[in-house]
Amino acid sequence: MNRTLTRIFLLALTLLAFAWRTFRLDFQSLWRDEVDAIYFAVRPLQETLSMFVQAAQNGPLYFLGLRPWFFVVGTSEFALRFPSTVAGVLSVLLVWHVGRRLLPPAPSTPVHRLATWTNVAAVAALLFAVNPYQVWYGQEGKMYATVTMLALLSSWLWLRGVEEGGWKLWLSYLAAVSIAMYVHLLMVLLIPLHLLWFVIAWPVARSHWRGYGLALAGLTLPYLPMVWWHWMLLTSPDKLSGFNFTPLETVLRTLALSHARGFMTTTPLLWLAPVYFLFGAGALFGVMVIGDRFSSQNAPLSAWRRIGLLLTWLLLPIALIFAISLRQPVFTERYVIWIGPAALLCMALGLRVLAVNGGRLAPLIAALLLVYVVGLWGWLGWQQKTQVIKYDLRSAMSYVYQQRATDDLLILQIPHQEWAYRYYTSDFGRNPFEGSDARLGWWGGGPYTNWGRPDEIEWPEVDRYMRSLTHNADIVWVLLSEAPMWDNRRFMDRWLQAAAVLEEQKSFAGVIVQRYRLNQ
Repeated sequence: MNRTLTRIFLLALTLLAFAWRTFRLDFQSLWRDEVDAIYFAVRPLQETLSMFVQAAQNGPLYFLGLRPWFFVVGTSEFALRFPSTVAGVLSVLLVWHVGRRLLPPAPSTPVHRLATWTNVAAVAALLFAVNPYQVWYGQEGKMYATVTMLALLSSWLWLRGVEEGGWKLWLSYLAAVSIAMYVHLLMVLLIPLHLLWFVIAWPVARSHWRGYGLALAGLTLPYLPMVWWHWMLLTSPDKLSGFNFTPLETVLRTLALSHARGFMTTTPLLWLAPVYFLFGAGALFGVMVIGDRFSSQNAPLSAWRRIGLLLTWLLLPIALIFAISLRQPVFTERYVIWIGPAALLCMALGLRVLAVNGGRLAPLIAALLLVYVVGLWGWLGWQQKTQVIKYDLRSAMSYVYQQRATDDLLILQIPHQEWAYRYYTSDFGRNPFEGSDARLGWWGGGPYTNWGRPDEIEWPEVDRYMRSLTHNADIVWVLLSEAPMWDNRRFMDRWLQAAAVLEEQKSFAGVIVQRYRLNQ
């Protein structure tokens, strides 16, 4: 692409990415972690600041950044999710920047001029713009789109620092990685990733080792508050995380499916075959179409080393998280969302491999494959935007709030849904939780019964708790969402069925609302 066409392409792609991420941005109800993000941002400032030094407090800088934004625009669902949209759009441009620096094309021969449109950086940016997994998190009020942006930014700065040098680049790199660590705890994995990159890029990286070494030394300062918590996590004989161990095979399968189809789990695997074909072609044969880029010392970084940088970006975070999980389970696919750009760059490489090395009709076949993948991902993204996927706390809680009398008891199972109820009965102003005690009224959390105790021990405890909770109540509203996390054996349901009459039950996506009249 010449410079003018490149600018037009990037402008059009930016507008596409922005429009696609803002379209129906507030269609899905907030899930409880998104409500938590609002609460952590608007609560007293000292409580949010204390997260920087408390163990296992994830994302304090993300919540702190939301605070002034909410002060200006309020706390609506759109307002919460819009920063993620912006991060997702910026990531599209960063994919292009990283791709053209990490994977410069080999010189095209006259035979293959029809394949010049398969610019790896441009194709990868297009794929990122429409990838349903990235679009989903670009529409969620959590930090995952932001950490992807920060991973891309820090990687781009690292590549520039190694090739160009300069204290401004390395200081910017230090700032980007430091911010990333306080937006999400596991972004500390950027440090070993880029350290391995330094080894792979040797001896080209040698010319700027001092700048990188100083940046690496500087990263010890922001990491210090996390050291003791990470040490405790790795050495404690007790389970400290809220996750269950995931076998490596399941980890790889989950990631492969999530990044290929987003959250539309009913997608036939055959439809995803072109996605995996392009990825495999890029990972296995991408070295054939990568050129050498020269550093300031005129030392080439070979195509093999460049493909090594790409594959370690994809695989090392998975390996490290799995290794940590052998001691304390910490895996969930969104924690490594920032490997997604590496997978898309592999796909873009695969498309170029096919177009350049596949014969006379190869560019046409490559174009058809690209159109298919973009069309498939656009369709899956549309389904994500038009089908209720998240638990519909918004509708359920609005219904209860409208129908419930002031002297009716409300039982929330799980009890943490208290904050969603407070939020969805507010005016979505600067602090939706202010004055929410009155809106919440008489309420209680459902009993926790997942201790593993025998039924004959657990049942009397539940009976005692429920009798105390419902004392003097006539009408009881029950809101059930993720209830098995708290009461897997449904003791509370059994108690209510015995002690009350079910007068109404209404189902929403992932939520059940019940109204009981207690027996007199």
